[in-house]
Amino acid sequence: MRFRKIRRLRWMLIVGFLHVALAAGLEAQTQKIRISISSRSNTSAPYYVAVTKGFFREEGFDVEIIQANPRLGAMAVMNGDVAFTGSFVSTFRGMLQGLPLKVVLVAIKKGVYYLIARPGINDIQDLKGKKLGVSTLRGSDQLVAEEMLRSKGFNPSLLQPVGLGDTSVRAQAIVTGVVDVVALSPPHDLIAQQMGGKALAGPPEVGMPASGMITSDRLLKENPQMVKRALRALLKANRFIEENRPETIRVLLQWVKQSPEIAARSYDVELKTITRDGQMTDAEMESFIDRLGDKKRSLDEVRDFSPVRQALKELDSGK
Repeated sequence: MRFRKIRRLRWMLIVGFLHVALAAGLEAQTQKIRISISSRSNTSAPYYVAVTKGFFREEGFDVEIIQANPRLGAMAVMNGDVAFTGSFVSTFRGMLQGLPLKVVLVAIKKGVYYLIARPGINDIQDLKGKKLGVSTLRGSDQLVAEEMLRSKGFNPSLLQPVGLGDTSVRAQAIVTGVVDVVALSPPHDLIAQQMGGKALAGPPEVGMPASGMITSDRLLKENPQMVKRALRALLKANRFIEENRPETIRVLLQWVKQSPEIAARSYDVELKTITRDGQMTDAEMESFIDRLGDKKRSLDEVRDFSPVRQALKELDSGK
């Protein structure tokens, strides 16, 4: 009897050791990385889904999503503190000026924005000499706002742009009268309207890319496998979003403060445009560069879709 107890104790110790060793091995295989986004909005849904549904962990990553000013996010990617950034237009403009970064995935080719005015302004022509609240000067929301204004016959130069930062801050600024008009994406456009703001214009026909992944030239060169694995996680998230409306809405509610009704509307008007292959054509990229109106660089200097193509091939083959 005593021998059996000793043998059982030994077995329990061995099993316990194996559990500890397995846990340590899994921990060693999981790489901690940070990804920056400029604001908590529904356009970052691929990142939220990839974290929540475990797609990043399947690829060996323990991901921390941090919110940062686009300029700070770009600098953090270049110095290695952050592996990827989802801040798109402002970062891309920096790339046109020479930042050593590349677009490696485009999740949403056309962001959805609405032009929202403060209470008391009922017509676009009432905006002459007024203040336009923007995230950063010449950021995507400002460019889209100017497109919507021009489509209504209003000269955007008649407005004074005021940098405010995060989307939720801009929504609050419009309600409190700090600025007179802003371009807001879901869910903040509807939240601002519920607080008294007025929608003066809907999304422009062209729009700007709203979500994607940008990384450094150095990481692409030194660790292309890591980049490919991260892209594979986002492609899984994009496919999940496309195929799972109710669960995607639940994920949005976990990450962004909004009602279920607003999250559902956001899915229907915004996330239905999500890309399955994570890419833009050369013509689309050229048009995007031309619309930014900045210094031009060749496409190969600002985008590299070869890792996402490899990730797609592996996903489709079941690897």
